[in-house]
Amino acid sequence: MTSMTEEKFETGSIVRIRHDSARAWPEVAHQVGMIVKMAKRLYIPAAKVMVMGEIAEFDLEELELVEKREK
Repeated sequence: MTSMTEEKFETGSIVRIRHDSARAWPEVAHQVGMIVKMAKRLYIPAAKVMVMGEIAEFDLEELELVEKREK
């Protein structure tokens, strides 16, 4: 069963990193990136995001959807 949060994110979606989630890497706050792979951190839905030329993992609640991938 997927949550409403999980359903709106998918590989290829354009996302913005929320400012309150960038404590470990403050330079990515408000930056735009692209989801390259869906993931899980323990039981928490997450995504691997290409942002600022790097791939980093974020919980889905740390991301804001900018544009969903066209099918």
